[in-house]
Amino acid sequence: MTVTVKLDPSKRHSDGLAKVTLCGQGLDGTELDLPFKELSDRLGTPNADALDLLLVASLCYVIDKVVERKSSVDAWTRELSVELPVSNPERWNAIAGEFDAALMFLTGDIWSTSFRSIECDLFKRPKKRRRRRMALIRQGSMGAVGLFSGGLDSLIGAIDFLEVNPQERILLLGHYDSSGPRSQQVELHEHLRLQYPGRTSALHVRVSHKPFKNAEPSLRSRSLVFMALGIYAASSYGREVPLYASENGLIALNAPLTPSRAGSCSTRTMHPFFLKKVRSLVKQLGFDNPIVNEYQLKTKADCVLECRNAVVLGALARTTVSCSHGSRRQHWTRKGANNCGYCVPCLFRRASLHIVGLDDGLDYGIDVCSSELDTTSDLSSADDVRAVAAFLQKIRSVGAAERAIVRVASVDCQKESAEMLLRGVEQIRSWINAKGTLSLRTAAGL
Repeated sequence: MTVTVKLDPSKRHSDGLAKVTLCGQGLDGTELDLPFKELSDRLGTPNADALDLLLVASLCYVIDKVVERKSSVDAWTRELSVELPVSNPERWNAIAGEFDAALMFLTGDIWSTSFRSIECDLFKRPKKRRRRRMALIRQGSMGAVGLFSGGLDSLIGAIDFLEVNPQERILLLGHYDSSGPRSQQVELHEHLRLQYPGRTSALHVRVSHKPFKNAEPSLRSRSLVFMALGIYAASSYGREVPLYASENGLIALNAPLTPSRAGSCSTRTMHPFFLKKVRSLVKQLGFDNPIVNEYQLKTKADCVLECRNAVVLGALARTTVSCSHGSRRQHWTRKGANNCGYCVPCLFRRASLHIVGLDDGLDYGIDVCSSELDTTSDLSSADDVRAVAAFLQKIRSVGAAERAIVRVASVDCQKESAEMLLRGVEQIRSWINAKGTLSLRTAAGL
């Protein structure tokens, strides 16, 4: 499928951004929804390269959401040929192959990107608005930018940075879609702001499309938008300001739990191979900002146990959202819960909080360690539980863990990663052995 991008400066939004639409079979009229006012007010007039990166990532994210997989030959792998406008097409075309490989690894599709010279100013500050770059200066410098999803890991990342760097400030950057987790991000930041007065700032950015209708719900390319937003923000504060992408190694690797989950059936949003690709790409685009995942060799339980302020974490952990099934509340026992309780991220979350005495099944839509979920049922809500249980039986040595890792991609520090994976498996076993029902313990081989 061929997709092109049209920029129309004659229909410029009130925030100064030109109207951006997608053209292609079934896509005509799909418009990029990227409210730009707060970005430009908070971070100043955008650097052209940073704006290019944000535009390219946002458009790929929208394409990933609106192009149906069922239209492809195998009803999954899409072939996407995309022409994108940038201010420096020579630089972008030089890295197109590497960019395609990163997208292919992330979404499981065959991407072929090309870049043309941008035909108009993508952003033009409205004359009626005063420049507000001084607002950034008045805020003071930032020691780091942290991707802030509203999940447990990004909360721990923020706490650890603030505790380890008592003189530094951090910008917590959230991304949300039209139905995204903005409320949790806002609530968590408000607590952090009170705990660490004057040391945190938050920026929540919507990247979506109009009309809002997702053909695909998986959002596999969301991390690319997150990275682009992070580099956009970090580079505005300085070339050396780091971008923290906090994700525990167990979820980052996301080793396939069963053979049916191999390949792109498992998400790879913060996989070490993908992060390595992104670091290379942004370096070639002229950015020196380090991209750091300090938890790459830690399990989620390790992150919780080693958090630099256990009191703050204990007070805020229940507010975090790690769930990948948050929209399926119709079958939950507790529909007001923040997390479903039965998806893979929720299961790993419960195991990690169990170790420090913070696990409570009543915090979840369904308590898998009770009669609320029958692991032998045909309900889809039992699929992830069975898959995790099967994985626990399979991974019983460093060698088995290493083989599971390389099924996805080779990574740096491969043996250390395998040791971390095995440790994570043991931590999940410990939780199930302590709290699981007989059927759950049996499925896990305990």
